[in-house]
Amino acid sequence: MPARFPRRKSDPGDAKRIVCPRCRSEAVHRYGRSHEGRRRYRCKLCGRQFTLSMRAPLPPQERPRCPACGSPMHVYMRRGGEIRFRCGAYPACRSYLKKSSG
Repeated sequence: MPARFPRRKSDPGDAKRIVCPRCRSEAVHRYGRSHEGRRRYRCKLCGRQFTLSMRAPLPPQERPRCPACGSPMHVYMRRGGEIRFRCGAYPACRSYLKKSSG
């Protein structure tokens, strides 16, 4: 039975090389779209999900420390003008903080 939607053949030399920001591997595949409509990718080696226009991470001095255990916190979610931080020792420590991003 013939394929309903034949795959488009592309020359690998024409395409922009997409690499994982964590492990620098080229073994990535498309993984849907983000809630903002940007193409999302997933690394086959380390499992990291990313988009090509990711936001820059916050500098370490702007990240708070966990009030419960003292570990540095990581950005967990940005939504509606606020940033939610989660403890770096998650899941052992489940504390979080909310800060307005404005």
